[in-house]
Amino acid sequence: MNLLALTKYDGAIIGPVARLLGYIMEAIFSFTGLFGIFNIGLSIIIFTIVIKALMIPMSIKQQKFTKMNAIVSPEIQIINRKYAGKKDQASMMKRNEETMAVYNKYGVKPTGGCLQLIIQFPILLALYRVVWNIPAYVGRMRDIYYNIISVLSEKFSGFMGNEEFTKLLANQGTAINADKIAKITETFANVSSAEEITVAKNYLVDAMYAFDADEWNKFQDIFANIGGMAGTTTGETVSDSIDKIGSMNSFLGLNLSVSPMTYLSNIAKVGVWVIIAAIMIPLLSGLIQYISTKISLAAQEKQKSSSMMKKPEEENSFVQSMNMMVKIMPIVSIVFCFMFPTCIGVYWIISSLVQLIIQICVNNYMDKLDINDVVAKNMEKINAKRARMGLAPQKVTRVANITQQLEEDQAAMDERARKREEQIKASTEYYKNTTGTGRLSSKANMVAQYNEKNKNKK
Repeated sequence: MNLLALTKYDGAIIGPVARLLGYIMEAIFSFTGLFGIFNIGLSIIIFTIVIKALMIPMSIKQQKFTKMNAIVSPEIQIINRKYAGKKDQASMMKRNEETMAVYNKYGVKPTGGCLQLIIQFPILLALYRVVWNIPAYVGRMRDIYYNIISVLSEKFSGFMGNEEFTKLLANQGTAINADKIAKITETFANVSSAEEITVAKNYLVDAMYAFDADEWNKFQDIFANIGGMAGTTTGETVSDSIDKIGSMNSFLGLNLSVSPMTYLSNIAKVGVWVIIAAIMIPLLSGLIQYISTKISLAAQEKQKSSSMMKKPEEENSFVQSMNMMVKIMPIVSIVFCFMFPTCIGVYWIISSLVQLIIQICVNNYMDKLDINDVVAKNMEKINAKRARMGLAPQKVTRVANITQQLEEDQAAMDERARKREEQIKASTEYYKNTTGTGRLSSKANMVAQYNEKNKNKK
């Protein structure tokens, strides 16, 4: 029994992306087959590397946006301080105009980072759909299940009426439910269209893909002598088909369609190596997730600290959020890898490892970039466009000057705060020496008395 997704996903957005990725997975599976290797685990590894490699340009754009946004932020802070406390419509409009002018000047869109995430999000969801339910997208593997089903439908009339078999199907958790079992029974019991038969067969594939070795043995016990019967899809016997399925799904001694927790719950029936592998896959996934998160957040912290002057409470809040993510994400990864099919754990390990390598390379690439050169190139494009519109070229303040101005503004604010504290302290001392302590109403006049004293001195 296991937790598996339904058959090929047909959502309006995720569905087409999943089908496209499914074609890539099937091509990889066929390619490895040219060398006599038909293994889902190896295909998942190559598939993950290929997809991550194709997404490198988006990763670079995301990192570049983060870097450029770090340069824009100081100027935005200056504008915000300039209009601090001004709530009238004219000031707010002027503030928005100046803010957009800064973004345009650097060639950065406020929603640029969100756009990259929006593009990547459906791809990531589609990846899970493909990895989670391989037979729905890899035709060669699906045909092996169809071969077994052809024997059931042709040699065992009314096979869905067998209570032991329907009970075996019902034990496969979310892979199938009572309504689908009823639909399969109705389809094979009556004269049905080719489309209805295909749907029913896919429901059976979803459930049978979740079978472990013991359940396949039970399946052959339920239908006596079925192992030696040949199907019409591939021409192989059921026994050979089951052996092929086991070989395709085997990775480090584990069945990719079975969760590590299932192996641990049957510890007495499996070997030591299987138990070690079932434990190591979730732990390795968590470890790589920890390292990847640590490096990613460290890079973000570096960019924030180098571009903004944060208040102590903001700094502490940022550090606490980072520490929380570093601790929680690996734990979540470990728990899910124990619960989900092993194929998900393998995918997460390879995905996190590839992402870690990409993150290190992108960070090194971005660290070597001269931001002023990047800004200059952006300005060339903007001014070329302005020239075509008959507008004067814009000028850009160098990053070092912006940082210096921000530091000077912060120093001025600190100096004003210091002088205010001194004034309050001097006023308090004056009040104590002239009126002493008294009622609350007397204390309310303290600063006024001090100011009057200073006025008389003038």
